[in-house]
Amino acid sequence: MVQNIKKGIFALLALALLLAGCKSKVAMQSQEETPDISSIIAVLPAVTPDTVALQHLSGNANIRLNVSGSNISLKGKLRVKRGEGVQISITPLGLIEAACIEFLPNSIRFINKLSKTYTEVPYSEAKAIGLSGINYRVIEGIFLDYAFLPDGRIACQGVKELVAQDKGDSYHLATKGNTAMQYNFTVDKESGMLVSCNGYSSSGESIKCDYSDFGKIGNVLFPNDISINFKGDAVIKLDFGLSKASNKPFSLSTRNINSNYRKQSVGDFIKSIK
Repeated sequence: MVQNIKKGIFALLALALLLAGCKSKVAMQSQEETPDISSIIAVLPAVTPDTVALQHLSGNANIRLNVSGSNISLKGKLRVKRGEGVQISITPLGLIEAACIEFLPNSIRFINKLSKTYTEVPYSEAKAIGLSGINYRVIEGIFLDYAFLPDGRIACQGVKELVAQDKGDSYHLATKGNTAMQYNFTVDKESGMLVSCNGYSSSGESIKCDYSDFGKIGNVLFPNDISINFKGDAVIKLDFGLSKASNKPFSLSTRNINSNYRKQSVGDFIKSIK
C-alpha cells in the first residue's frame, strides 16, 4: 500500500514537472477561417468563460494513474483559486494528507509528507534544466476547462490569434504563431464547452486533455472527469474524477514546510523516480 502511494506521489510530481515544460517551435498549417466564425466563437463559454462564477473550484477527487503500464488509484482533493493557485491534495485513506502538489503563479511545489521532503521549482528554473516552462495561467486553463492562448491569456482576449473551423457538431480552434507550444481545442457546438485540448511541440512532446461528464456547479457547466495524457520523457495518463464539486469561496493557503523537511533538488527527484 505504502509503495503504491509513493509511486503515485512520484508519478504526480513527474506530471507536474513535465506539464511545466514542453519545448518546441511548431509551424501550424495555414487554414482558411470561415468569414464570420470569429464572432460566433467569441461568445462560447469555452472561449469566454464565466470567470466570476469560477473564481473558486473545490471537490473530492479519484485520481487514476497509468505510468508505463502500471495502474495506481489514489484519493485526493482539488482546489483552484483563480490567480492564486491549483492545489492537489493526496489523501490515500481519505483522511490524512500524504502529499500535496501546488501550482502557484511563480512556481510548482511538491510536499511529500511520507518522506519529509519537498521540491520547489520556479518556472524559470524549469527552463534551465532543459524544459521550456509554460506559465501558471495555462495550468489554470487546463484545470478550469477553457481555451487559452500560448501565453496563458483566455482565448476571448485574442480571438484573432486563433484559426477557427466549423466541423459540423463542433468548432476546432488552433493557436498560431512561433511559440514553444501550440494548442488545438475542440468545442462542442450544442453546449459551447471545451471537450478537448491538445498541445504539441516539434521535439515530439505532447499533452492531450479530454473533458467529459459535465454537470452544473452553481449555474456553470463543468466536467466531472478530466483526463490528461502526457508524452515526453515518460508516458503518463491521469484520470481525474471530481465529486461534490463546488464554487463556494475559500481561502487558499499554501502548505507549511518546517525544519523537519529536507529540500530535494529537481535532479535528485528525477533520479528517485527512474
